[in-house]
Amino acid sequence: MGGRPLELHLLGELQLVADGREVTLPASKKTRALLAYLVATGGPHRRQWLCDLLWEGPNDPRGELRWSLAKIRPLLDIGGTIRLETDRSRVAFASPKAVVDLTTVRELLNDIPNASLATLRAAIALFQGEFLDGLDLPACYRFQAWCLAERAALSGLRLAALGALVERLDGSPEEALVQARALVAIDPLSEDGHAHVVRLLGRLGHRREALAEYARAHQVLERELGATPCGALERARRAIAPKSFAPQPWQPEAEKIEAEATTQCRPHGVVPFVGRLTERAEIDRLVSAAAEGRSTPVLLITGEPGIGKSRLLEYLVERMTMTGACCLKGRAFEAEAARPYGVWSDALRALPAGAIPEEARQSLVLLRPDLGPPPAVATDRARLFEAILSLLNHFSRQAPLVMVLDDLQWLDEASSALFHYVVRTLPASNAVLFACAVRPGELEDNPAVARTLRALERDERVLRLPLRVLSATETAELVRAVDPAIDVAAISGESEGHPLFALELARTYREGRHRPGRPLQAVIAQQVDMLDDPCRGLVAWAAAIGRTFGPDLLVRLAGLEMPALLTALEGLERRGIVRAVDADTYDFVHDLVRQAAYQQISQPRRKLMHRQLAQALDERVESEDDLATDLARHAELAGNHALAARACVIGGERSLQLFANAEAAALARRGRAHLDRLPDGPLRRELLIGLFKVELLAAAGPAMRSPPQMVNELVKAVSDAEAAGLHAGAATGHYLLSVLHQERGDTPRARQSTVSAAEAGRGAHRQTLARQLANTARCLIELETEVPRARALLGEAETLLGPAGERVCELQWGCGLLERWEGHNERAAARIECALDLARDVQDRWREYQCLSWLAVIEFERGRYAVTTERCRQLRAVAVELAENEAPVADALEALADLAENGAQAFDRLETALSRLRIVDDKSYLAYALNTAASLYLRRGQLDVAQAFAQEALRAATAMQRHGEVTIAEATLARLGGRCRVGASDRAIRRLSKQAADRDRLNARAQAALDEAAAVVLAAPTLAPTPIREKPR
Repeated sequence: MGGRPLELHLLGELQLVADGREVTLPASKKTRALLAYLVATGGPHRRQWLCDLLWEGPNDPRGELRWSLAKIRPLLDIGGTIRLETDRSRVAFASPKAVVDLTTVRELLNDIPNASLATLRAAIALFQGEFLDGLDLPACYRFQAWCLAERAALSGLRLAALGALVERLDGSPEEALVQARALVAIDPLSEDGHAHVVRLLGRLGHRREALAEYARAHQVLERELGATPCGALERARRAIAPKSFAPQPWQPEAEKIEAEATTQCRPHGVVPFVGRLTERAEIDRLVSAAAEGRSTPVLLITGEPGIGKSRLLEYLVERMTMTGACCLKGRAFEAEAARPYGVWSDALRALPAGAIPEEARQSLVLLRPDLGPPPAVATDRARLFEAILSLLNHFSRQAPLVMVLDDLQWLDEASSALFHYVVRTLPASNAVLFACAVRPGELEDNPAVARTLRALERDERVLRLPLRVLSATETAELVRAVDPAIDVAAISGESEGHPLFALELARTYREGRHRPGRPLQAVIAQQVDMLDDPCRGLVAWAAAIGRTFGPDLLVRLAGLEMPALLTALEGLERRGIVRAVDADTYDFVHDLVRQAAYQQISQPRRKLMHRQLAQALDERVESEDDLATDLARHAELAGNHALAARACVIGGERSLQLFANAEAAALARRGRAHLDRLPDGPLRRELLIGLFKVELLAAAGPAMRSPPQMVNELVKAVSDAEAAGLHAGAATGHYLLSVLHQERGDTPRARQSTVSAAEAGRGAHRQTLARQLANTARCLIELETEVPRARALLGEAETLLGPAGERVCELQWGCGLLERWEGHNERAAARIECALDLARDVQDRWREYQCLSWLAVIEFERGRYAVTTERCRQLRAVAVELAENEAPVADALEALADLAENGAQAFDRLETALSRLRIVDDKSYLAYALNTAASLYLRRGQLDVAQAFAQEALRAATAMQRHGEVTIAEATLARLGGRCRVGASDRAIRRLSKQAADRDRLNARAQAALDEAAAVVLAAPTLAPTPIREKPR
């Protein structure tokens, strides 16, 4: 690098310029975000903070950070100057020989009231757009919050500078008017800005135009702010018109709209498909194989944005359609990365409801609510995946089937898992062709999709088609299709064979607007900028939506009549800006066009538009909860933190129902970040507990291996909820605390939280109270404490609920555990079976897992070992849905059933299962399994093994304060002492004497163990210093 300093531009799209030439940045958005953050903030920053900022999800965030730093260093350390300073713990950007536009602007505008005209002009000229435009990362909520805050602050600084410049130019009204219009374009809700425009137009003698501007401004401000302007705007109006002047509502005329659309939307003709002969031949081969019913690999088309991936997918669809194939198309959107199964939901909507088999409909209701009411039979992730697999099988038997998934780099984690499952499981004989497109440079930002593709490639199930630029001859053919008279050589050289760039350049040449040396985004932005109202307004709204869009929503947002709106959309189609996806849905022709259109919108106007979008979605989200993630995004961008947090609660609960725990946890963390921006109050406290619930249940795999670290925060939230009289929220919080304490083995605190949940619920609604009482009773029985109180609470809950109690999971579950406690295992199984069905009805995976665990235990205790094994199989399936690779409880129970039936040959299997329980530190189930194993080996006469298991069970049960399991372990040791001299058995006999005095506090299983021990001890009195007797009745 020569003597020129390195230039870094953050006010607009991120750019790095060395020696006057723009440097190509890494394709990974997270790497670019890291570069921007380091440059904007200076530093130094701890490596751990940078990991939390951008890589909270991956298994190796520090590895991701190192990879990104390795990509950034060559960009910054140009010319031998070290600008990226790193050590083992910190990272910083140093700025020797570097010019950062952000730093320059802040220095120039440090004192706006006293800044000179030249200073103001220089600072305003540095704003080439909004701060870090196009670098939003909604999934990285910490970075996103920082970026949005900086963007808003810098937008305010820009507006302040423009306002000051307009006032300083009072003696030059023509130049002042230009700057005032720029101010209003950036902030349509600036009354001062509109007043400047009206006043300056009046000064320049444009009275009619000034009045029209006043009418438009009056309408906008009244509609958006809900109040009639009465300050600066009215003073500006009075200066140019009589006081009796009354504003007329300004509305675009339909005739004018149609004329403008017709004038500016000249048809461009159909662009031919040029080049790609090798790729097309490969696609033709795949199409022939699929049409003949032969197995095909997944087609993966890779390449940079605008290189022609989607066009090649369209070619494949055209060829498959010619064979009579059924084509399903889905596209992932960056704005929808938190929407579980979004791409699958969109693709499956192409199937007529009447053509979907009845056996698949009930499971698919989760993705297509239009198929009917929620299923009467419970659906789990395994059933959902199997239903989609069955559906694809069904249609592929009728005709060849192609599944097209575009922009795979933005696929959500749940969709990625389903994609992997379907590709791996579909029979090779089925004529299903999967065709996907992906931007390889952005793939590393999505670990779930990257893992899926690597796994499929290891299995040799993927055919990659990397796309390169077109040759000069192919580019010339493409350009001549737009206009044969264009300078083909110039465009071919400037576009360097990039198809979308070549087409956009050709259009600017044809329309006489070409300026050489501009990048693709600038050329596309010029196309958008040339539009007149209402087309420009529609494009802005469509870009703000962030995905496909329909006329019904645009009608409401743009304030147009439907005929005028459809005319404008037809014009945008002819201009090659939008395209019809189906009969009632549109999309941009390319995501780069959407991005360019969005970047044309100023930050204040974006905020206004997202606010209106959030309001529109908020009216529908209660009945259409699949809109929750869209609502969260728009509310976030509008700065409505309360609505964004509520949307995160709704979206998180829906994600849990769809078995998308990773998405649920991400939404919970994102929602809590919004709550940090809210003042304390009842709403914040209620939302906080709702988000804690989502986060906890998202982590609730078998035995909850890694419960979230939230106890202290949750304790405070519960305390605040109680102080505010939020009884239902406080009860929920206490319940969550009981779960956390129980999973950590803190029985006293679990018991206290359980009892507190019941007390807090007493101020809530009758049904809420009943559910909480039942939940408290259930927890007490599981903790083996205060069972008489639990019995009373269940009775009270049944009285409060009446017949409706049959549909309350907690009540049926608690009553089932009470039946087991009292020794009525058949009735216990029936009750918990009912609770299981109720949990499945609402897709509550945690309760489903717990109920299945208890049913497996009860069936084992009933001696129904085949049924136990089936329950264990179901447990493993739910464990997979909860993102757990293992179900050690199921392994242990199945091994015990095998031991009970087959004897010693099951020992190794049992030891393996017990080892897994020890590893996950699940002492409650470990104590149960060890006691059961000890009893089985004692009956078989293997006393040493029985003693070892009983002693370990005693230690585990004592640590968990499980009095029943303690009694059973001591009873087993006492029986060993009654049959032969086994060390420590005498002590067990003495302790059992005390347990016999508290017999009524024990469950039926422990009482039976006491009776067996008593029989053995009484038969050999010389071995027992204190005979065990029942408590007098």
